[in-house]
Amino acid sequence: MADSGPTLQQQGRNILPPLSVTVDASIVQDTARVTVTQLFWNDSSIPIKEAAFTFPLPAGCTVTDFNCRVGTNTIIRGTIKPREEARETFEHHIRHHDTAAGLLEQDTPEIFTTTLGNIPEKTKVKVTLTYITILKHRFADTKNVTTLTIPTSIAPRYGDAPEEYNNAATKDVRQGLTLEVEVVEAERITSITSPSHEIATERRRGARNAESFADLAGQNGRGNVETASVKLQSGSMFLDKDFVLDIATTSDGDAENPQAWLEQHPTMPNHKALMLTLPPGFLTRNAPPAQRSEILFLADRSGSMSDKIASLKSAMQFFLKGIPEGRRFNIWCFGTEYTSWQPRSVDYTKITLDSALTWVDRHFAADMGGTELLPAIKAIVGARDKSLLTDVIVLTDGETWRLDQTLDFIQKTRGTTEGRVRFFALGIGKAVSHALVDGIAKAGGGYADVVHEASQGGWEDRVVSMAKAALMSAHAGPLHLEFDIRDKNGTARGSTLADAKRSPADISAVNPFDRSRVYFLFDSLHESETITTVKIQITANHDLHSLVIPVSGLEKRDTTLHKLAARSMLDDLERGRSHIHLGLNRPVPGSWEEVNTVRKEAEEIACKWSLVSKWTSFFLAEEPYSPTGDEAAIDGVIEVKDTPGDDLLQPRGTIQEGRVAWALGNKTANGLEAQEV
Repeated sequence: MADSGPTLQQQGRNILPPLSVTVDASIVQDTARVTVTQLFWNDSSIPIKEAAFTFPLPAGCTVTDFNCRVGTNTIIRGTIKPREEARETFEHHIRHHDTAAGLLEQDTPEIFTTTLGNIPEKTKVKVTLTYITILKHRFADTKNVTTLTIPTSIAPRYGDAPEEYNNAATKDVRQGLTLEVEVVEAERITSITSPSHEIATERRRGARNAESFADLAGQNGRGNVETASVKLQSGSMFLDKDFVLDIATTSDGDAENPQAWLEQHPTMPNHKALMLTLPPGFLTRNAPPAQRSEILFLADRSGSMSDKIASLKSAMQFFLKGIPEGRRFNIWCFGTEYTSWQPRSVDYTKITLDSALTWVDRHFAADMGGTELLPAIKAIVGARDKSLLTDVIVLTDGETWRLDQTLDFIQKTRGTTEGRVRFFALGIGKAVSHALVDGIAKAGGGYADVVHEASQGGWEDRVVSMAKAALMSAHAGPLHLEFDIRDKNGTARGSTLADAKRSPADISAVNPFDRSRVYFLFDSLHESETITTVKIQITANHDLHSLVIPVSGLEKRDTTLHKLAARSMLDDLERGRSHIHLGLNRPVPGSWEEVNTVRKEAEEIACKWSLVSKWTSFFLAEEPYSPTGDEAAIDGVIEVKDTPGDDLLQPRGTIQEGRVAWALGNKTANGLEAQEV
């Protein structure tokens, strides 16, 4: 341990690095339930009044549980409060009480902070956080590949950080980070690989509760299910890059078609949640691509790309050589300013290809300063050939703070052109900001992926998938949905989307390249009423496609779908794409009235469903807390019982000072035994 004590000083803040971090994930189809356990230790002889630790989580994940265990006997349980109220309550508690308290805050959509107060001397605190995240699906015809990304570090970002960013990050995790991933229904898996780390996979058979979404939600009890356990082959890794796991499976006929699940709330009368899943490529599956179109590349040449230029050049060369004849293309670059290879797009010929390859080889360098993406995006949209369909591919490390204006402009461009302009994003680097890269694709109706290092190989499939998405798929127009509601006698009543709260609020903005989810929350359906079918209609390259999807009811009453739907609605509010922002009676954009209306609705949703968000935080305190029946059902609080003989206070093993590693099992980076929690 360091002589200076357990806390570190950084820019006027106390930082308490975890002694160890454990990540346990369970994957079912394209959904992962991940539990992160952080073990903090006040090894000094005096209490710690307040200290914080900032860490990354997947952008858009749904945090379903947060609880703390202090020492061996004390459990502190929590509830969601509006952000300012939670912070004020936390600070009041640590000023006026001697007992421990905790706070979980969202700084940005992918950065969170745990703050602990009144940690007794010579005491360990175990903080457990559980979240659900949707895996990224690779757009490819020959493979069914999903990707789990577990972010481990916060890369430096260009520009000013948001005011709410706590800036309490550190890589000093003395006993490392333990990782184990369990993949269910392994009999369908053809390969499990990691482009970021060497892994070892063990297949086993035993009793598991999950083979489908219904199983993940606890609907079915199944036994003798084949699973795969994934660990690091070397038993260690440093927190210098994200952990990425690719899972390729055989084709599943059910998974390749839209699915709809209906969940009934366990305690709230008449409350139901519906989740519609649309497979990637389904919306444009039978529509041929347009023959006349242009593809525009926008490459990041800011200073943060200095160690990624080789990968950037390789990806660009791969893209350029794969453009079909008859298309038009151009190359743009951005940093503090922007520039282009040609003033306008040109026809793709051998002569123009050779010229473009030479220009990339000679001019691509990290020599353009900052990461001012928005002006370059606006310039590209302004210079496009409006007589053609346009695909824009952004290549960047995503290391920038301010995203809102950029994503808003991309979303509006897609909407005003009715899908004639699409945006794709290829993230390059070890710690890409998925909030930006995935955000570009989600807002722009395109596809996103990440290449870590071209020198490692194995990245070509990702570029091919993106090129295929941009060059070989039809531009999809607005999406329309309606559902059929019937009573217990089978009598139908008229229904529209107005019968429920929904997300995304703008149904036409569903991304055709993701395994998209559309959520509906009903709070006035009678007990005897159910939703039997969902009808989808979409136009792709001027052809109308329609399909009727049967709805499967989940037998067990639960809140999983309700929380996923609520989290999606909070994302809409945060991105400025909610029913408030899109409604006919929208307040003046950016006005106090609009900001206040959005905040109130977000607080209501997040507090009702116990979700951390931009507007709400988890507050935990060691004091009497008796939730109501409804709160107990939705808070997701798990009370950890003390185990006889628990050695939580007995550290075992050390790790070299200053080194940060992932621990696997009981081994750390230097081979010593790690703390078991």
